[in-house]
Amino acid sequence: PHTADCVIEAWAPDRASCLAEAADALVEIFANVTDAAATRVLSFALEPATDADMLASLLEEVIYTVEVFNVVPIRVHCSDAEDGGLAGDMEVVPVGRVRPTGPVPKAVSYHELAIGLSPAGWRCQVLVDV
Repeated sequence: PHTADCVIEAWAPDRASCLAEAADALVEIFANVTDAAATRVLSFALEPATDADMLASLLEEVIYTVEVFNVVPIRVHCSDAEDGGLAGDMEVVPVGRVRPTGPVPKAVSYHELAIGLSPAGWRCQVLVDV
């Protein structure tokens, strides 16, 4: 484990799935959750925003969940809300039940943040301060 910035990328056929993939990729920076079984599910809802703001908000929600509730999301599920926001849930497990692979990220940067529809589907990229 080391302290540095890290760029994550994700892609999927639709925006909500791409955001969920990005959240899962964020977790891979600091924890191996491969064999973990969820102990509870935490719901979340994000206000309508630009795609970039939605990506940053979701990743900040993951970091907040780890820091405040001392749990790690092992799977993130997202769907577009009727109001233009994002709704979903995180299957979580206590921090002590996963193998740490690095420090928990501190913040999401808008520098190098990109999300949009490409010919192959939705893609995103974000710089994370670890």
